Amino acid sequence: MARVTSRSGKSHPRDKSPLDPREPAALLERRRFLGVLALLAGAGMAPGLALRALGRDERIQERKPNGSLGAASSGQASCLYTKDKVPDPQEIAFTVQYPGKDPVRLAGHFWYNREAADAGRKCPAIVELNPYRRRDGMMAEDSAYYPYFAYYEYLCFRVDLQGSGDSEGLLTDEYTQEELAYCVQVIEQIARHALCDGNVGMTGASWSAINSLMVSARDDCPEALKAIVAFCGTDDRYSDDVHYMNGAMMQDNFGWPSSMWGWLSLPPDPVTAGDGWKELWRERIRKADYWFKWWGAHQTRDSYWSDTSLLGRYDRVKVPVFIASGYADGYKNPVPRAVRDLAAARIPAQGALGPWGHSTNDPGPHFDWLPLATLWWDRWLKGKEPDPDRELPQLTVWLGESKEPDKSCCKKERGRWVAEDSGWAARVQEKILYLRPDKSLSGTPPKKAGRRASPARLLQATTMLETSSYGSCGNDDLPGDQEKPDRQSLHFDTAPLAENLDCFGYPEASLTLSCDKPLASIAVRLCEVSPWTEASHLVSYRFFNLCYRSGDMSDPQPIEPDTPFNVRIPLNVIGHTFKRGRKIRLSLSPSFFPTMWQSQEVAVLTLHTGPLESLAASSLSLPRRAPRAEDKGMRELLPPHREAACVNAKDYVPTLSKGRPASNSRKVEPILVQGKRGVFVRKVFDSGRYQYGGPLQGLWVDEVAEENYQILEDDPLSQEGLSSFKATLEREGAGGAWRVRCETTARMWTEKDQTGACHFKYRATLQTFLANDQGAFEPFEEKTVEGLVPRSWV
Repeated sequence: MARVTSRSGKSHPRDKSPLDPREPAALLERRRFLGVLALLAGAGMAPGLALRALGRDERIQERKPNGSLGAASSGQASCLYTKDKVPDPQEIAFTVQYPGKDPVRLAGHFWYNREAADAGRKCPAIVELNPYRRRDGMMAEDSAYYPYFAYYEYLCFRVDLQGSGDSEGLLTDEYTQEELAYCVQVIEQIARHALCDGNVGMTGASWSAINSLMVSARDDCPEALKAIVAFCGTDDRYSDDVHYMNGAMMQDNFGWPSSMWGWLSLPPDPVTAGDGWKELWRERIRKADYWFKWWGAHQTRDSYWSDTSLLGRYDRVKVPVFIASGYADGYKNPVPRAVRDLAAARIPAQGALGPWGHSTNDPGPHFDWLPLATLWWDRWLKGKEPDPDRELPQLTVWLGESKEPDKSCCKKERGRWVAEDSGWAARVQEKILYLRPDKSLSGTPPKKAGRRASPARLLQATTMLETSSYGSCGNDDLPGDQEKPDRQSLHFDTAPLAENLDCFGYPEASLTLSCDKPLASIAVRLCEVSPWTEASHLVSYRFFNLCYRSGDMSDPQPIEPDTPFNVRIPLNVIGHTFKRGRKIRLSLSPSFFPTMWQSQEVAVLTLHTGPLESLAASSLSLPRRAPRAEDKGMRELLPPHREAACVNAKDYVPTLSKGRPASNSRKVEPILVQGKRGVFVRKVFDSGRYQYGGPLQGLWVDEVAEENYQILEDDPLSQEGLSSFKATLEREGAGGAWRVRCETTARMWTEKDQTGACHFKYRATLQTFLANDQGAFEPFEEKTVEGLVPRSWV
């Protein structure tokens, strides 16, 4: 059930914005733009990332003074000067309609090659659609790479989804049929654009990677769509997204709807939306909802998730796919299986897995993404045969080496690139290690049964505060030393390795367990232990709700207390070399605050280490990889010190003034509530205060977001999520000043009813303000949404 309250200010008539004079008469109703790769800095699904893009603008390097492709003035980058051929992006609009609804206008803009346009040469197009605000949210980031593709004669479109940025309509959830239908219609309209040759590619990172994959598999996939490039996206919205991991709820299932609650509260920009911006904003706020109401209500893999997931349905894909991600990202698992399953369906596919986080940028080493992506687009949008000397293998894989744990993304990883293909799984040489009563991991199975019980305490694993790295240098969000949480878990170690062990694939834990509670989850972590410091570096992990021990995520069953069972838990994919002298460690715990939401009761897990009746001995399977002849050419294809191609974003979106620098912080603080000790995790994402020129026309952007979690010792129902978002947008102009402010909060907690049943409760508030003629802020619209969701399986 949900209760909604709303208060509105005065209404204003909606006016149409001016039309783009460059558009041909048949297309005059269109207006906005562009499509992206989100490679160099990303626009992630991870909460709080996309709108912090502008705050990092100061890190973009300056180009060489002569404007040529050469060393940057800072000596740290080589940038292509594109402004002489690629002007500022041009506004465009698309009119789209969903059955049973009125037409809506989606706002966009696009980069184009002026020389090609003047010469009458038509170009293929690349498009990205997401809700991350194409102007103040993404234009500075986009300007670092889209002008590159436009320079090489591609039209590059970015479009605000309905109900976001400058677009009309309402965004009610992720990846709705309405959204995907609009994506199809936009692609069809782009193909008919006067500058387009009819060939279109769809691209993006995170949200737009996912909707690209979905559109490619639709029955009405447009004929114009010829290929996609998907970065850091998923094919499994239930187990490999930000909601649940094998049925165990993640912290992001609160953090992500809270982020969207804040971002979607921001208004259209009058510069591009025209005089009707205020009514668009008002309608958006009045119809806003808090998306946890959907995500919390669907706790099993039902049709809500499966209907919008590509997993198991790759044979429906109709175009070539390039898919990439990084081991530090939450969306790494789809890459190897996508390449495997697409190839089985005879769909051309390439993939890449690097050391990166959600931005495919940091940690290094970096790909030279722009030329590599251009080769892909040239092949499928322009029909050019690839140069065999420059072509990557079907699956490019990074094998990282053992290291000391470090939260910083700034350091370049040690390791090497290797060549894989769609047959990678058949080449895996399984290495089995058994969990033994003496807490060892050994290739020899135990002859006698043994058991070990987990501590009856909640594990505050505050050396891992994120389920996925943002992948941005200076963010310091990689997992730290796991040694302390290892000691508080059931853990098993190998002897120091006598030789290096290369692994690529999905490790798997086969565990014989019993549990004293009917509902419980487990956190499984694969680590390596340093011989010098005893520090524990996290290599892979996985959360698993033990009610899904049968393997059917649509049919959970309560655990029969104290009755042994066997469960197989695949871990996240790894590409890793365990170095000689290191120990391999497997750690198990029934709680893992804050990244895994705690079960309703403190559970005690008993691990059975030897054969038990008909149940298999508990073991860890590692995907050992043998060297391939194809590996030898990888160093020449991807040399370790090659400078990456780039565009200086400040050529398009200069920073005019800086009021406050951007900064991120994560702190763990002890708390005391009614005599009970606990812990508070405070995450502050301060985008700073900056003024931007170019198409943003002197816009000041000031944003601060917080995402916090707290819990009391051994009281799992005390876990809460708390978030806030504050943003101010302002601009001086000939028509007067424009100043708006948005403030949102969200809180989620658990309560028991009179029957003892547990429910998630949430409360989200939204307040907006508009400056009057004297410059003082006055309330514009506000809204509060409250709801109750039964905790059936969490």
